[in-house]
Amino acid sequence: MLRYWWVGQAIAEEAKRQGRALRVLDVGCERGWLKYFTPPGAVESWIGLDWDVRSECLEYAGYDEVIRANFDEPLPVASGTMDVVVSNHVMEHLPRPGSTMAEMSRVLRMGGIFLGGSPTMPSWLARLREGWLRRKLRLGRVASGGHINCLSPRRWRVLMQDTGLQPEFVTGSHAVRFTGSWLENQCWWIRLNQLWGALFPSLGSECYVCGRRQPAWVGQTQLNKAHDAHWRPFWVGLGSVAAVLLALLAWNAWQFLDGREECQLQAWIAAHQEGGDQFIVSHDESGAALAHRADVRVADGLSDALFLLKKSPHAHMLVTESDLETLYHWDAGQELVIDSRLPRFLQDDLMLIRSGGGGTSLREYWFTDACSVRSTPTDG
Repeated sequence: MLRYWWVGQAIAEEAKRQGRALRVLDVGCERGWLKYFTPPGAVESWIGLDWDVRSECLEYAGYDEVIRANFDEPLPVASGTMDVVVSNHVMEHLPRPGSTMAEMSRVLRMGGIFLGGSPTMPSWLARLREGWLRRKLRLGRVASGGHINCLSPRRWRVLMQDTGLQPEFVTGSHAVRFTGSWLENQCWWIRLNQLWGALFPSLGSECYVCGRRQPAWVGQTQLNKAHDAHWRPFWVGLGSVAAVLLALLAWNAWQFLDGREECQLQAWIAAHQEGGDQFIVSHDESGAALAHRADVRVADGLSDALFLLKKSPHAHMLVTESDLETLYHWDAGQELVIDSRLPRFLQDDLMLIRSGGGGTSLREYWFTDACSVRSTPTDG
């Protein structure tokens, strides 16, 4: 009888909270036992639904109305008319508990409560048991109205949340039941079992839940007024400022890296300056970085740079490593030598080349480098 006592106490507490008597819909009312366990004055009217209407509900329990209903179909109750909907040990018998839960949520007024209970067990075990029960149903081994579901505390929460009910608590009941034993009438035994159920909801025999009907989300917009604050401009503005700051940060990082490479290039050129030396540049990026120097001449292409180099015996020509193949074929007199190399400048190696003097000849450098490439093993 604890299942009815618990629901009756929850109804009385809700009536006290509302400060008035409540309208209760008992889904699966059977003989109307719930009314016997509900404190007097808490309920204004009782409506019972059941697939097998019992006359006791009207004659002895005194329900105001009892309606025959199929819980797998829309409930014959108007929307938003009930303060409390009770489904006590009904859901485990239904083929589509989610659909029935949605109907029970529909008939609740906003702010009303749903009170439910069922046998339970941990989620993983409940799924296995329900699969076994459903197989028995398909084989015709379960009578009409028998157990075909197993609802864990987690599933109860999901059912309520999916149908607009905010779970207020989910608790277990007794850990052990000895029907007919003297222990069943001892307060300490009942309290001990209730404590177990509260601590371990899925490890008791039964689970009981309370969920409160939440306002429809579309109804929330009706609460807004014309003068209410709108935060969209704020978030758009904040996002724009963040985008600008990120762009500035990226620009500064690029400038820093570019400036560091430019300083490296300047130091490299200064280290090879010997009095009146001239530096001939044909590379666009290098020319832009060195154009302000008086000892730098920017040539119009690689052929022009080579022409200027041959006219200036003390000049250096600054080229990229990718230019060496072209120079190798142009250097008919075999007089170009590599004086120095700056690796990894602007994603390419830079070379200082001059005409004559000591150093590695261009042909020797190119031949050694080409042979090294040709001798490298490949997967083919």
